[in-house]
Amino acid sequence: MCKYRLTVTISNNTTCVDGGGWLVGMTWRKSVILDPEDRAQAIALRDLLNHDGPAADELDRPMWDRCYGMCNSQCWQWELVTAHSTAVNAIMRKADIEWPEDGLPDIDQALISINLALV
Repeated sequence: MCKYRLTVTISNNTTCVDGGGWLVGMTWRKSVILDPEDRAQAIALRDLLNHDGPAADELDRPMWDRCYGMCNSQCWQWELVTAHSTAVNAIMRKADIEWPEDGLPDIDQALISINLALV
């Protein structure tokens, strides 16, 4: 049995442009280790994000607008376009993953990257 590293990155661009014409962006990242006994949750997350369409939250609303996935023999990665950054919490609850809900940035129109890698 193996461990998984679950890394979530939340990004968003501001409407601010610096003097050189660069758009200012912000990124938050958090990682947790899923132990071998959490393999079912890792598979549930993989299956949830590889589904044909967006999964629904507790209020039957889609959790994301678009999802792009890629994988290799060591990891899966998904890029999701969401209405709000709290979609991360709904996704983790749906996959039954213990995810720290405190301290999540409050971002509208967030781009969320979820990486599930073998450790």
